[in-house]
Parts: sequence; structure tokens; C-alpha cells
Amino acid sequence: MKYHVISLGCPKNKVDSERFAWVMNSAGWAHSKEPDKSDLIILNTCAFIAPATEESLEYLSDILSWKGERPGRKIVLAGCLPGRYSDDGSGGLEDIDLIIGPGDWRKLSAWLGVTLDGPSQVLGQGNCRYLRIASGCSNRCAFCTIPAIRGRFAAQGLDTILRESDLLVQQGAGEIGLVAQDSGSWRQNGAGLSSLAETLATRHPSIWWRLYYLHPLHFPYELPEVFEKCGNILPYIDLPIQHASDLILKRMGRGHGVRTIEKIMEQIDNSPVEIAVRYTVITGYPGETETDFRALRDFLGRYQSGRHIAAFNWYPEEGTLEYDRAITRGDAVDDSTASRRLAALSAVGDSLYADWDERLYGRELSIMADDKQTGHTKWDAPEVDAVVSFTKPVKPGSIARAKIVESSGAVLVAEPVN
Repeated sequence: MKYHVISLGCPKNKVDSERFAWVMNSAGWAHSKEPDKSDLIILNTCAFIAPATEESLEYLSDILSWKGERPGRKIVLAGCLPGRYSDDGSGGLEDIDLIIGPGDWRKLSAWLGVTLDGPSQVLGQGNCRYLRIASGCSNRCAFCTIPAIRGRFAAQGLDTILRESDLLVQQGAGEIGLVAQDSGSWRQNGAGLSSLAETLATRHPSIWWRLYYLHPLHFPYELPEVFEKCGNILPYIDLPIQHASDLILKRMGRGHGVRTIEKIMEQIDNSPVEIAVRYTVITGYPGETETDFRALRDFLGRYQSGRHIAAFNWYPEEGTLEYDRAITRGDAVDDSTASRRLAALSAVGDSLYADWDERLYGRELSIMADDKQTGHTKWDAPEVDAVVSFTKPVKPGSIARAKIVESSGAVLVAEPVN
């Protein structure tokens, strides 16, 4: 019997999918890369915002059609979609064989009739992997569905993190990203995220370590010093600032103002280490005026460390505080204005890439080879940021030395050295 996994959304879902794979293999199922040759598909969904929910439903529709093509096929629906929208008994789910919430590998195990003793494990492959250090979020931002889907913040224990890091390295990882909904909140026995990163970097000195999802309210200000101390902790900061207007930040319930993110960016810019920042921002938020938007746009173009902008429009997500409030106040930004503002932020993003293109041109860099022809720099997260195209093949999974000979926005061309 063969199974296939489709994992949608963020890297945290990939970690859940790798745990599902461990359960499936333990139950005697063989993994298949081809859905048509599989007897079971696990669809691990995302439902953070409306487009993610729509994508999940489109995949589910296709998989339901796949099931009808051959008797005996099975579907497991997992992740944030069932975590956010529970079965209300109205029907329509009869063709789904099992529904489980985010990361609920135990329910999958019970359904398969396999008993798994000891700590859970992840089973995957690939050079770039992810290590979950916490689950859930306690920030309660007015626009966010995560607390309703995954619950309050709960840190993973250090022993578990170390054990899983060893496992990922044994499975061939060359770069490991530390992920959580709020990574900066990780604590154990007085030690925080920076200490954890140092421990992992020292334990596995040949591995690249990348930190994701650093909420400004819990930002570890000593991080630039850690980058300088440990060369294999990548000088990359994933910073979901969401906005740069005090009024909008307050309405979002972020717990901080503009001065907090200014302080963070000033420290990053003044670091002796060259650091890249990936901003996540929301525009078109209810109540956002042109003055608020200009503040956001100007902030994003102000700092030399800014390299990437992940921007999206606000969506009225049912169950969030802003969903009801925007309806009551009637101050939602119209679609055309929101689209125009989003396009303007895209132009700022192009400008940031152009600045970095000039800085990187002609430099010899260490580049993680994702395959024979492409890779990524330490300032670019795999799959979501800029891509390096090699002028000649390199060894997949290696850290190649190469000179940047051409660049255009999010595409760099590099000539391998020696």
C-alpha cells in the first residue's frame, strides 16, 4: 500500500507532514511521490487567510475526484482547515475517510491501528529542513486566526529539540530552520532563542541554522551578536512587523508601537555583520489612511538591511476581533485602494532587491546548492526568497563558493569557483 502527502502553507505544516510520514511508514505504508500510484492521500491544509483556505478547498476538490477514479482509495484531511472549521454535521464530508487537526499524529496512528511507543519522530528528506521549537500563539492579534487554530503558545523542550535536530542531521539536512508561530517567545530555564540557536550551532557546526517568525514584541536584541559569534547561524531575520503606523499597530493589537521596530532595525543596520531582513506586512487594513500607508511604505524603504517584503492585503477572517469590528465601524479599505497600495509595496520590494543586487555583484559567496543548477545565499530563505542560478553544475546539498556575475531582482547568477 502506498501513500502520498500534500503539504500546503508554511514550513510548520511541513514538520507536521513529516510526522505523519513517520506514522504511515511505521504502519507499513510506503511513500509515493506520485498521487496516481497511491492508495491514500494525506492533504495537510492551511487556512490562515482566505486565499490559503481557497487553495486548500481546491486541492480537496481535486483529491475527491482522484478518489472516485478507483475503488478503495482513501483520503485523510489534516491541518488548519479542519482545525479552524469543525464538522457541523451539515454533510459534504462523507467521502473523507479521516479528519484530523493540526499535527494530530496520534489520531492518525489510532486510525491505522498502530501503537507507537516513545517520543514522536519526523521522517523526511531534502537538504533544507525545519525544526519546530514551539506551537501555538498567545499574542491575540486582532486579524489573526492562529490562536483559534493551534491554541496558546507552548514551547518544545530542549531535550526534544536536540533529539530532533540530531535526527534531521542524520537524514541529510544541510540547512535547518527553527520555526514556531512566535519563535522569540521560546524559553527554558532562563535561556531564550539566542541561547538555543548557539547550542544547536555548536552541536552541529557544519549545518546552516536559520531563524523564522520573530515577533517584534519578543525580539532577541542580542541576535546580531550571535550572528557575529556563530558563523553558521545565518544573518537573516524574519520580522513580521505587519505595519509602521502607531494607530494601525494599536488597532491590530500588536502590543508595541513604531518605535519598537525602529529600534530593532537600527540595531540590525548598525551591526558589523551584514544582515538581511524579511518583512511581513499587511496593507489595506481597516481604518488605514493614506498617511498610515505612506508611513508603512517609507519605513520599508528606509533601512539597508531590508531585503525582502512579504506583503498581503487584509482579509476579513471570521472569528477574529477585526472581522466584527470592521463591519461595525464600516471603515474597511475598498478593494481598489488596497490593491493599489499592495502594488506600491511591491515596487518598494523591487527597489530593495535592486540595492542588494548592486552590493552583491562581483562578490564571491558561500551558496547552499539546492540542486545541480540552483541554490540560495545565507540572506535568502529557500523556496520563498531570491534564487541563485549556477553557470555550471554543482553538487546538490553542498555549500558552493561562487561569484555573482549577474543579478536581476530575486534572481542571482553565480559562477562556481574551483
